Amino acid sequence: MKITVSHNLDEIKSKIADIGKQARYAAAVALTKTGQDVRDELKSEMARKFDKPTPYTLNSLFLRRATRDNLEAQVWVKDNTFGSGTPADRYLGPEIYGGARTQKGMERALQAAGLMRSGDYAIPAAGAQLDAFGNVKRSQIVQILSQLRVQMASGFESRRSNSAASRRTVARQGVTYFALPTQVRGLKPGIYLKKRFSRGSAIRPVFIFTSQAGYAKRFDFFGVASRVAEQRLPIHFERELEKAMRTAMPTQQQGLF
Repeated sequence: MKITVSHNLDEIKSKIADIGKQARYAAAVALTKTGQDVRDELKSEMARKFDKPTPYTLNSLFLRRATRDNLEAQVWVKDNTFGSGTPADRYLGPEIYGGARTQKGMERALQAAGLMRSGDYAIPAAGAQLDAFGNVKRSQIVQILSQLRVQMASGFESRRSNSAASRRTVARQGVTYFALPTQVRGLKPGIYLKKRFSRGSAIRPVFIFTSQAGYAKRFDFFGVASRVAEQRLPIHFERELEKAMRTAMPTQQQGLF
């Protein structure tokens, strides 16, 4: 979302043309403060619309400040790839625009290993362990990838290992994970856990593979941003212009003598 002085605010553009330097400075400050208001309201909107959004998601918006030479402030979703998290624009984009979500690192790794059909998505099922934010716990994903001997990046460390120590660990945990790329004996494609008990065992789905995973448009990013910008920019501009003119007034008066 770019907030500029051309945002249906002809009065501001007119004052910039008439007054000049002080008005441009006031507009730059006003645009930046409006951007901060937009960012804060979008953060509140995410908290209302999403189920237990993580701090990573709530802090995923950035603000590019306006300057006197560039009367434009920009608020958008971070797209950096540094660190272990998925860039926020990849998973928030479908929430903003609607449509199919992008594939996650685990899905791409399973497909590369031949354990999942190309283009499929992994949907959490009854055997998935969820954290406080409703996401599958990182520890369980690492355990699954380790047992399936799948290597991937993006912050998940899994070890390709079939050593005696690894087999002892699996035996101690009492849980074995296996993947089914296609349906087998009534079990849908997916990742399953097999839990052993003193008498018998049980199988539960952890992820089910599906060819479709989409989002309805839930996050009205542009609607919220436009509403806040239209409300707040004129207010901020008038305040900042008054400050700028008051500061410049002594200098202008001195030039009269």
